[in-house]
Amino acid sequence: MSQAIITPDQMYAAEKYVFEAGTDSFEVMKRAGTGVGEHLEATFPKGSIRVLCGPGGNGGDGFIAAAHLRNAGRKVRVYLLGATDSLKGDSARAAALWDGPVGALEDALEDKAEITLDALFGGGLSRPLDGVPAKLAGQEGPVVSVDVPSGLDGLSAKPLGPCFTAALTVTFAALRPAHVLMPGRQLCGKVEVQEIGVPVPDTVQLATRGMSSQQEATAIFGEEVRLFEAKEFDTSFPDIAGQASNRIAAVQQAAARENHVIALLGEEAIIAHPDGRCVVNFQAGV
Repeated sequence: MSQAIITPDQMYAAEKYVFEAGTDSFEVMKRAGTGVGEHLEATFPKGSIRVLCGPGGNGGDGFIAAAHLRNAGRKVRVYLLGATDSLKGDSARAAALWDGPVGALEDALEDKAEITLDALFGGGLSRPLDGVPAKLAGQEGPVVSVDVPSGLDGLSAKPLGPCFTAALTVTFAALRPAHVLMPGRQLCGKVEVQEIGVPVPDTVQLATRGMSSQQEATAIFGEEVRLFEAKEFDTSFPDIAGQASNRIAAVQQAAARENHVIALLGEEAIIAHPDGRCVVNFQAGV
């Protein structure tokens, strides 16, 4: 089954729409955090866990996951960037579900837990990690990240600076470009999409079949396809390649401008129709 790919801004808009329509945002956060805990437990059924929480929604997911894991009998320690009494809204409500101690984030540097749950920042992060978060990103050991590994731009799929490397990433509702485009997907590890009851657009899909030739690309839309290798695409569309937010957007914009189905073959294969539909899949052997 194919999976939708959306931008961080599209996810924010989808959440805003359902919340304004009456869906309880905290119930959505509880589904998200519980899902994170379940996926972590399924992948790492043994071992102590340190949970690194940021001050926003990702941190709220982390607190809920921590409570779920402790209730499942796991040894869990929680650390927060900032003070607990400075949390607001759903994040504060989530923190209240965790009735154990909450350490300062810098204390996590000395914690020798076997697994790290990275719930610091999501895919909308706009500046590089620094200070304690950057130091934590450089430590060894298996990491489970919420949304995307902290330090990774969810839109461009590029690290902004120091970045966690996850063995497992749990995201919500749909994939983000960082989960499927290089170099982001190498930093995300295995990616699980947790349903949280938020409908999202599905014009961009991760394909379920390989696409490594013009014939296979043509079969997806039933139309003739202009096929480019990565360097050739950058040469043919330098303005788009230089300004697009990510490779998916670049191929979509090129297809719309040329009014022609265009496929790009590189570290990933991307095919876009002028009407905005787009399919992405991993190249064999990458």
